[in-house]
Amino acid sequence: MDWPEGTEPQVEIETDVPVDDEACARVVTWLPWDSGFRGAGLAVGDLIVGHQTVMYGPAERAAELRIGEARFGEWLRSEGLRPGKPFTVHVLRNGAPLRIEGTVGAMRRYTNANGQRTLGTNGPACTGKDGFNSPWESWYGEFVATARNALAGWDQVVGISSRRLLADVDSFAARVEFLQIQHPGAFSRAALHDLSEMRRRADGEVRELRPSDVSYRELGAIRAEAVTRSADAAFAAFLDEMAPVLRTDLPAAPNSFDDDVSSLIGAMVRLPPLGRRQTLYETQRSWCWSGSNGGGYLIDRASATMELLHVATRAYVEMVDPTLRESSVTFIGVIQPEPALVVDVDRQITVAGLRVETVAALVSSDTVADHRFFADLRADRRTEAFAGLTATAAGIARPPLADTSTPAEVLLAAFDALKRGDMATWLSCYATWNVTTYFERDGSYQWVDLGWSTISERSGASDWDRARQRLHTDVFGVEVARVGPVRVVYDAAQSNGDREAVIIGPRIVEEVTARVNHIGYFEGEYRTFSASLLHRRWRLQRVDHGPWRIIDPQSL
Repeated sequence: MDWPEGTEPQVEIETDVPVDDEACARVVTWLPWDSGFRGAGLAVGDLIVGHQTVMYGPAERAAELRIGEARFGEWLRSEGLRPGKPFTVHVLRNGAPLRIEGTVGAMRRYTNANGQRTLGTNGPACTGKDGFNSPWESWYGEFVATARNALAGWDQVVGISSRRLLADVDSFAARVEFLQIQHPGAFSRAALHDLSEMRRRADGEVRELRPSDVSYRELGAIRAEAVTRSADAAFAAFLDEMAPVLRTDLPAAPNSFDDDVSSLIGAMVRLPPLGRRQTLYETQRSWCWSGSNGGGYLIDRASATMELLHVATRAYVEMVDPTLRESSVTFIGVIQPEPALVVDVDRQITVAGLRVETVAALVSSDTVADHRFFADLRADRRTEAFAGLTATAAGIARPPLADTSTPAEVLLAAFDALKRGDMATWLSCYATWNVTTYFERDGSYQWVDLGWSTISERSGASDWDRARQRLHTDVFGVEVARVGPVRVVYDAAQSNGDREAVIIGPRIVEEVTARVNHIGYFEGEYRTFSASLLHRRWRLQRVDHGPWRIIDPQSL
């Protein structure tokens, strides 16, 4: 193209700050369809670390001289570069350096024979619709916005659903096909290329998973069957033991206000299975209720024995069935002297009933038939949270985790522990320190807090459960895609030397950033994908060349 004298030069590469500001780079976010770098090998998602003879560092970042920044245009003019002249960018792609040469461009305006603005030579009129719902210019704006997300990749766009994105990409197919027929040219070819590349990236990469790779999904059912057998045996033994004192002649719904219940005090009762519908909620507590017509038996869900049942349920979910949500509970308990008056305002239910202190519970899954566990809640007889727990824990094969494990091996150990239901190993994959900055009026300094807990058993319970559920629903595998270079994030020699925390603390902390791929199953194939609450970026640290551990409080 011939450019008039004095045309303002532009390097038609759109950039932004990358998620990780590696080497003071700028990440490519878009290449206009008529850019001088179209077809040159540059791609959205590439990291530009320099241009021409300028390599990016702190000085270039401070001066805003990098491509896409405020003063880059001044630099371009000062170099006397004109549209059409060669221009070189230095790129990092997956850690590998590349040198790519394109050309300097400028603002362009395309019109048709009627003087209407068009999208390229022989392209459609910007304000035209050609029978579609929206003008071409606004359609292409939506196309570019979707392309930015699809082509940037999952490193730059966090939390995106790649399968939803794939559906969005396919919605542009009809108009791109129309362009090929009615408006052939550079613009239509670029749109077709972009659509194809968007589909490829959003669709993920094919993976081959062996049956052994997904066999962990059967562990829950296998363990649940074993625990169910233990539950049935323990429950039967418990009923035999309690047979002499277990009352079977008690009224179904005694009213502690209207009825004489003195003969029921101290009796042992077996209640029918109770579920969510049999839960009453007050302002500050909740109750399990067996009864009707304002009477019955009530169990305080915040009592000490019920807390033991909550512990048993958490242990069951942790080791056996991460998908357990709805359950029915058969309680055996002792009627207490003090009655209870419960008012559930939302359901407009008032119950004057007998308070029951639980001594045992049989919990049955409402979603998977014949899956249940039994918890003996008596202090003098309780040897494990639920019957069969000890055998279940002993049968867990622990993933290897050593002080010499690489960052990738630590991540894989954490993911493997999630699959196997091994919470102890999973927790040990996380750091017990934190590099902290202490701010003071006369100067700030860094130190290493060795009392930190990235994830604890208590704080990580929800993350653990969610991750285990995902590994049994849409996630079939996790792989480490790559691990970045080691960088120093704390050096005691560079910190404030007169601080006690610095003098007696660790000398050096190193960090790496890793990327992982999550693998799903779509249309008969295993493919990499991204989705909400799936974390691709993971950071790990080590202290004084010790073991690598995860520092991000995330599970999957």
